Amino acid sequence: MEFRRVCLVWLSVGLLGLGMGCSDGPPLGTVSGTVTQRGLPIPFAYVQFQPTEPKGTYASAYTDAEGRYELRFSESRNGALVGRHEVTIRTAALDEIQVEDRETGKLVTPALPAGYKPKLELKFERAVDEGDNTIDFQLETGTPL
Repeated sequence: MEFRRVCLVWLSVGLLGLGMGCSDGPPLGTVSGTVTQRGLPIPFAYVQFQPTEPKGTYASAYTDAEGRYELRFSESRNGALVGRHEVTIRTAALDEIQVEDRETGKLVTPALPAGYKPKLELKFERAVDEGDNTIDFQLETGTPL
C-alpha cells in the first residue's frame, strides 16, 4: 500500500511539472508577403525581422522564385514577435539565383528587375500585430546600408 502511495505522489509531481513546463511561448503574429523591385519579384532574398520593442528573438525567411516569403520564428512556430521590428533584406548574389525551368528541367536565372543589385542590404521598420500580417517590401523604398 505504501508503495502505491509513493508512486501516486511521484506521478502527480511529474504531471504537475509537465503542465508547468508546457507553454506556447511568446505571442506571435504570422507574417508573409512579397519582396519586389520595380514591380518584379526578388527571388532568394533573405528577410529578417529583429524586434526592437519589445526586444527578443528574430524571425526570418528566404523569398521563393516569385519573391514570396513566410517568416519562421522557430523550428515549430511560424511568425514573428508582436511589436516593432527592424527589418533587414539582403539580395542574393547572381550565382545563387537559380530556378528549374519547367520545360527543360535545367537550372536558369529568372528574370530580374533592371538595376538588380546583388548582395544589397536594405533596412525597413515595420510593426507586427497579433493574427495574420501581410507585409510587402519594395526595395526601391528601403534605406541602403
